[in-house]
Amino acid sequence: MAKNNKRKKKFQNKKSIKSYITITKTYFDDFSRTARKFMLLIGLEESDYDALSKRSKEQLMVLKHTPYRIKADKDSHVSRFYIQLFNYEMTEHEKTSFYGDPKFNITYMEYLTYGLSLILSIRNYDTIDTYWTDDQIELLEKIKTSLVKYTAENIDYHHALFANKIMKFFFMYVSQPNFRYYTYKEGGVPSYTKGIIENLLIVSSIESVIKRFVIEGKSHPAYQLKYYSMMPDADGSAPVQAYIDKDLLHNVNHNYFELAPRPENMKSLLPVYIQNHALRRATERMDCKGNLYRNYVFSMSFIFPQIINALNGQKLIKAINLKCKTVGYFPFVIQDGAVLLLSFLPLCSPITPEGAILHKELGLQLEDSKFLGLDKFSFYTNTNFDTLPKVKKALQKADMWHLTEILPDEKTERKEDKILKHIYVDNGDCLGVD
Repeated sequence: MAKNNKRKKKFQNKKSIKSYITITKTYFDDFSRTARKFMLLIGLEESDYDALSKRSKEQLMVLKHTPYRIKADKDSHVSRFYIQLFNYEMTEHEKTSFYGDPKFNITYMEYLTYGLSLILSIRNYDTIDTYWTDDQIELLEKIKTSLVKYTAENIDYHHALFANKIMKFFFMYVSQPNFRYYTYKEGGVPSYTKGIIENLLIVSSIESVIKRFVIEGKSHPAYQLKYYSMMPDADGSAPVQAYIDKDLLHNVNHNYFELAPRPENMKSLLPVYIQNHALRRATERMDCKGNLYRNYVFSMSFIFPQIINALNGQKLIKAINLKCKTVGYFPFVIQDGAVLLLSFLPLCSPITPEGAILHKELGLQLEDSKFLGLDKFSFYTNTNFDTLPKVKKALQKADMWHLTEILPDEKTERKEDKILKHIYVDNGDCLGVD
């Protein structure tokens, strides 16, 4: 008897198909408010939408869309906490980002919920359907012409590109070469019986690829380095394997902007691997920035790879930020048909062009720079260089001043600052250092 009651209750709570398709007054009003904004966005007047009959408006609202929802692929290793974070942050972005010119105040939440229905319904309406009268067709054609023109000329605002940009941001926040990377695919399936198209993004994991290298007789694990493209791509967000051209590694003149892995040049490209030591050093030296920033550095450094000769003759790969400014260097070796990143050197290292100038200008030795914390970003972000004119001048001469413009994720206090001021105030001479 209890089982029968349960079944009966479950059946009674099931929503009918009609309840999904019914246009409520709230939905009608919200849709219309967004539609009027779209009229202004595409160069028309609000009255062009208001002139449509109520029946025509309701017909445009039949097929509904949802905001983005993110879920994990059931066969992947994606933390449920990541999914919760992604969904929360995606909703925040939808509420605060704008489709088109912000002055029209169309948020992506409105665009996804109402704008997509408006765009698709007007673009795909059929004049042979009996519910469209001649006067309504004339009004719809006027809107359709402007709408199609605007969407074609402003493809960068497309919802798929918006999702790709945001998801890459999320993935760069959590992906690590020695753990795993992440990607996603569109997984929304339209339910025509319910009149709903759910915008669904399915996240899956990409496990790290490990390769062992023998250095000084010892075997060391290293991880295949990948990076996320900096350009929005509606087809997905899988990270790209990092490669470097052999010619570039041997300082042969080459345009590094043309080194993308294509079939015609794959034979000359070497895959890049990174060992744990290099990841630790990068974390320690970019101490006031998080994983997101480091992934940006990986992306820029291997989208536009550049090689220099260090003062000791060693070749180094430049680590560059989003502004194409050098923030460090990767020492490397070529072994077993691959490039292995050994460590991460700060700009102040005495073997780098910048570090050599800095040490000369300030009369420093290697241990001095380490003690004062010059090998960490926090030195440059937390120090008031107006009180240290000699240090400021040395940084500018060494082409390191851009490090002071880095915005720290969180401010940290440094006891070394007091020592630094004690050494360089007044006459600016370094005490006890030749």
